[in-house]
Amino acid sequence: MGSFIQVTVPTKNYNETKYVFHCLLTEFLGYEYEIVSKSDVDDFVLQVGSKKIVIANHYFSNDKLYTKETIPKSVQDSPIEIDILSYPLVSLFGDNQIEITDQLIHINSDIIASTFFMLTRWEEYVIEVRDAHDRFDVKSALANKFNFLNRPIVNEYVDVLQALLSNIGYKGNRKNRRYEVVPTHDVDTPYMWNSTKSVLRSLAHSTLKKPSWYEFSNKVKCLVKNKDPFDTHDYFMDLSDAAGVKSNFFFLCGGSTKYDNRYDINSPRIKKLLKHIQSRGHCIGIHPTYDSYNNLDMLSSEIRSLKLASSQEVNIGRHHYLRFSIPDTWRIWEANEMKWDSTLSYAGKSGFRCGVCYSYPVYDIVNRKQLRLREKPLIAMEVSIVQYENLSPSECKGRLEQLKNEVRKHNGEFVFLWHNSSFATDQWKDYDSVLKFMYT
Repeated sequence: MGSFIQVTVPTKNYNETKYVFHCLLTEFLGYEYEIVSKSDVDDFVLQVGSKKIVIANHYFSNDKLYTKETIPKSVQDSPIEIDILSYPLVSLFGDNQIEITDQLIHINSDIIASTFFMLTRWEEYVIEVRDAHDRFDVKSALANKFNFLNRPIVNEYVDVLQALLSNIGYKGNRKNRRYEVVPTHDVDTPYMWNSTKSVLRSLAHSTLKKPSWYEFSNKVKCLVKNKDPFDTHDYFMDLSDAAGVKSNFFFLCGGSTKYDNRYDINSPRIKKLLKHIQSRGHCIGIHPTYDSYNNLDMLSSEIRSLKLASSQEVNIGRHHYLRFSIPDTWRIWEANEMKWDSTLSYAGKSGFRCGVCYSYPVYDIVNRKQLRLREKPLIAMEVSIVQYENLSPSECKGRLEQLKNEVRKHNGEFVFLWHNSSFATDQWKDYDSVLKFMYT
């Protein structure tokens, strides 16, 4: 008794609810359960022995799931109260009312629909508004409008579900996790200079414009010490080694826009860099070019190029400029047998775009199926906090501490992005301490 959960769900939209319970119970909690669907059931029922939890179904009874009308118009953010838990809960569907008797807990917050909303990002499929780079803008996101982007609300649902199941007698052990830092580096421009000649030319040109001492000294250093300012790859790996983690370097391979073609993946210098990263035990992935985020053939070609250049399998990465399309991008990654993507963060503001700080299997809302591909959500990017949010180094650390505390609370993955080129200008000279703070 108390070691098994029976889950009963409505027949309508069964694929979708089955996916959510897989994420909540199997992926996140590590619990054993059996799920069945019944046509005469309206809500979601979790039973342990003779006791039950009923979660109100406020969304999956709809005939059409993905419409502007089904996006929540408001949210409730208030504590949910039971004798073993008082927990602030963001309810996108329903409210935080709860009724408890000896045999039954009835919760009116549809955490099943809310989880599905965040993990699948279906609001991005419905809302057509895009920014200049054809990206879903943070300004349009429900999490930004109602001020919960800084909270991994799906992780909070997991904690509430664990507490409710414990309340009705479930004795299973939660999956063991620990806080983990995951450093990632988009290699848009691996080196500032292609040759000594290009350094001399730039140095001569810049002296006429009275450059800052910081930038001038970088160019001199490049000449005297043969140290390119963007060649920070070993520095990243040193920091990662000290922290006991692996750096993930994502490389561009071609492209046809002004945002691409900054280097040749097959050049001897880049191949030497790839080999060096591998020799130090760190990871190489794809940084698909600007127009590849919805182009299967282009993505496949770029992955093949990186495989040949690096002489290894390529199954992780992140899209250039964080360009992404639901569900097309996930679908073409799945077709290329990729292991995980880490694109999903907003360029304009760091936070929990997917509402979670765990990696998870993604769901194709059009073909109505769970994919093998996993999303490893990006939590913080240096460009977001410094350029878009315009924060000073001390303000950056405060912002990062807020995000990291949330990840630590749930023993999650703090995935961050720092470009190798974010060092050698006046804008970045004071932010090295922020990079080091990322690792703590």
